[in-house]
Amino acid sequence: MLKLSRAELHELIWSKPMTEIARHYGVRDMHVAQACDAFDVARPRPGYWQKVGHGKAAETAELDNTRYAATEVVTVAPPAKKAEPQQPNTAKKRAA
Repeated sequence: MLKLSRAELHELIWSKPMTEIARHYGVRDMHVAQACDAFDVARPRPGYWQKVGHGKAAETAELDNTRYAATEVVTVAPPAKKAEPQQPNTAKKRAA
């Protein structure tokens, strides 16, 4: 699990690929992406890291603070699993 502010997440997302972030913090990249989407943190578009790797100019997006403050804490973790209802034991007991 990873907890950080929206501003920190934004800075992290634009500093290295999500797969590297996920590997470093022990979370899945899809959970990083879901946290970004849930808290309106813009992610690099496809091809961004290839452009950066080849030394080309690539646009970065500013952090939009319209819905959430930059200091809002974001938790990157798998979604909580719903508890499954217990099924009654339907096996019939053998007659003794």
